Amino acid sequence: MVLSAMCGVVLHVLSSRPVGRPPDFNRQQADKTTGYGSGGPILARIPVAMIRKMVLAVLALLVAGCGSQPDRGGREGAQVPDSLRRVPRSGGRVVIGVQQEPEMLSEILNAMATNNMVCNLVFSKFVKYDDDLNLIPDLIKEIPTVENGGISPDYLTYTYHLRTDALWHDGGRVTSRDVAFTFRVIMDPKVNVESREGWDVVRSVETPDDSTVVFHLIRHYPDFTGEAFFDESILPEHILRDETGEMFHSSRFHHAPVGSGPFRFKQWVPGSHLVLVANEHYYGEGPYLDEIVFKFIPNENALLIQLKTGEIDIFDNANINFIEQLEQVPGIVVYKTPVLMYEHVDFNMENPILRDKRVRQALSYATNKKEIAERIYNGLVTVAPLDEFPSSKYFHRDVADRVVYDPLVSRKLLREAGWWDIDGDGILDKGGEPLKLQITASAGQLDRERTELVLREQWRQVGVDLEIRNYNPTVLYGTYEDGGILKRGKYDVAMYAWLSSPEPATKEALYSSKNIPPSGQNNPRIDHDELTELLQRGSTEVDHDRRVQIYRRISEILVEEVPVVPLFWYTSIDPCTEKLENFRPNPTQSADTWNANQWYRTDRPHPLQSAAR
Repeated sequence: MVLSAMCGVVLHVLSSRPVGRPPDFNRQQADKTTGYGSGGPILARIPVAMIRKMVLAVLALLVAGCGSQPDRGGREGAQVPDSLRRVPRSGGRVVIGVQQEPEMLSEILNAMATNNMVCNLVFSKFVKYDDDLNLIPDLIKEIPTVENGGISPDYLTYTYHLRTDALWHDGGRVTSRDVAFTFRVIMDPKVNVESREGWDVVRSVETPDDSTVVFHLIRHYPDFTGEAFFDESILPEHILRDETGEMFHSSRFHHAPVGSGPFRFKQWVPGSHLVLVANEHYYGEGPYLDEIVFKFIPNENALLIQLKTGEIDIFDNANINFIEQLEQVPGIVVYKTPVLMYEHVDFNMENPILRDKRVRQALSYATNKKEIAERIYNGLVTVAPLDEFPSSKYFHRDVADRVVYDPLVSRKLLREAGWWDIDGDGILDKGGEPLKLQITASAGQLDRERTELVLREQWRQVGVDLEIRNYNPTVLYGTYEDGGILKRGKYDVAMYAWLSSPEPATKEALYSSKNIPPSGQNNPRIDHDELTELLQRGSTEVDHDRRVQIYRRISEILVEEVPVVPLFWYTSIDPCTEKLENFRPNPTQSADTWNANQWYRTDRPHPLQSAAR
């Protein structure tokens, strides 16, 4: 299953939505829990209720502070009685302003956040999370448990029953054959997927009838019900059966998809906008809107202007420094949502300079995260010593306390690594070569660019010359086949964000040596035997206490090896027109479009009024 990356300021969620979600987070891994009930002798120790508590604990502190509470803009609009406001109205469209244009519409191949937002609307998945972190069924009738017979007593067989009223946008029925086909695509070694984490534990798939799918696992995988087709959409076999293997990457389908979700693909004008229209045969509630338009506006100041003029209805992941201006825009509701998304820098461990872990450690000590949080984000983000949120049960306080800002230790480590200022210019040298590195992020995101300038100042103080070179998000987060900067390892230091998960099994996609690109999200390319072995054990361990100890040891290794430097956890800012009802921002990788089928405009004629006419 996949982590989403975001490039921008916040949700590119935990993807695990490379993504920086402020605008360009690449989506993918968000919160995943299991649907276990009581059962086997060991697995019974982690029932659904307990796991949900574990998930909620991660966000408890943030949600207590600000939740997804909206602040309304300055102008008072026409007041609509709640009794009428709650009755959905049909028609109209919503325009969502985003900084990033997707490279393609495929969550299997690409983890960009905007890609995820669109795919949520076009495709169906087995499960998703609601805005209260409840795991809910989508394409399936119910989430498998031991009690309902969906999970075998030995936790090695999972049976899913599909809805029988789900249709592809071209009219055919969605069947178990489509599910089995999608699984085969994901596991095809010729397809460079974002991640096979969670799928590599499947021994076989059976489809006894059109609406039943049975997965047989090789070993226990505690998060299976929360991860199976949570990140990845179900694909139509009848359209793609002849475009598998290497041909899958270049299929036109990824630019004009046919799904089974609440909205159908209509048009994509590169560099301008993408249009989706209502699927009148959708199996769930709604959709009530006629149309959803994604408008690609790389400049965040231009997005702010278009929000003020009413040209867009939603400003996805607005710059956190716009908050005062946004709260003064008439007719706009500003949602502030704590999200499991952390900004970080990756070190390319295949780089000759960064191959020496003393250099990586030195750069970590040279990074003043508190200064970045306060100077760039006005203290509205939470400093991240580790890639586990501080309220998580997996957070290792002793290890976190070792992650400090200490330029003296940084200089000492660099000297030990053989770097000295020979010519007195303030930049360290070794073998006649200066200690010069290049940092890369997504272009056009002001806060990221300002953060790069601060890092350049901080690292310069210890003798490191940091050059800035940013790329368009589609280039930075591009696939391996398209020469993506991260996937190809064509960088020294990269800054972006991951949408994380309360349950840390998704770390395997990020740090296991098995997941070094082209197939995987281990962009730092860390190849560490003990880490890889622990990550696999952690993803299958069902005893909670042993699992905690495994991931705490993983934190120790990550702090010692420093493949990444976590910077901070985001708060997502989503300004939205007050005329849109049921917009409920989501802190997980399910993203803010998770319930767009329920959205409706309150400025449309009320159904009772229409009937009176």
